[in-house]
Amino acid sequence: MKSGLGFLVAALGSAVLFAGSAAAAPLSLTFETSSGWLADGLNYNGYAPQTRSRNGVETVYDCAAGATKALNGCGLEFYNAAEGIAQGYTSVDWGNPLVAGQYSGLDIASYDGVLEADAGWVDTGMITHRNRMVRSGSVTLAELNLFTVFDIVSPFVAQASSAFGISFTETVNNPYGYCDADIQFSEVPCDDYFNISGIPLPIEFTFEGRKYVIEFRLWGDADSGFLIEDNLLRTAENSDNDLFVQARLVSVPEPATIAVLGMGLLMLSLRRQKV
Repeated sequence: MKSGLGFLVAALGSAVLFAGSAAAAPLSLTFETSSGWLADGLNYNGYAPQTRSRNGVETVYDCAAGATKALNGCGLEFYNAAEGIAQGYTSVDWGNPLVAGQYSGLDIASYDGVLEADAGWVDTGMITHRNRMVRSGSVTLAELNLFTVFDIVSPFVAQASSAFGISFTETVNNPYGYCDADIQFSEVPCDDYFNISGIPLPIEFTFEGRKYVIEFRLWGDADSGFLIEDNLLRTAENSDNDLFVQARLVSVPEPATIAVLGMGLLMLSLRRQKV
């Protein structure tokens, strides 16, 4: 399976293979991902949630499944089909751009790779927001779903898939810099923001008698143009901004190991009391 992102996954269940070796080498998992924006989103006829009320625009359009504006009945344009995902596309554009041909939009890229036990976070995909200035009254993105398939291909085969929701707010591009202080972090006014729901829960499984967990997260910083604070994802204006979907593989200590560590801490505490 080839690329497409991530993100994100649901319950994998248990992939259980017992071999019974307590001194086994650290587990290494090879994975593949594929993701696509589903042509089922909503748009607003004007700026979205917080700012649309200021413009007096409250009309919401539901995008029926379909790639082109003509087929889906709204102003979102989907293109580049995602591999193996029905009505899934790796790119979507919206709005009437201030500069001809420079559309605001979202792209999704999926990565294949390897997860090493207890070795840190690995990128499984990248979401890019092409944040461009759009003309007032433009049809802009409001809500969208991203569908992701996460495959473990070695040393065993397992698959998980999930959809997660994205809502987006296109802020007014104020030339005087009067932007929402809770949102603005770049030098170009005014930054936009996202809310994402449905980030997958950790996947727990047992392999060769040991327990493991695959954890997922979103990661971005000011240098990538995407800044995450709590549930708010802020995105810098007039730039391409990258948000990374990441996973890590964590081994779960066995109860006996935890008991030994606990006893060691207790003995250390008693020793300190005697000194």
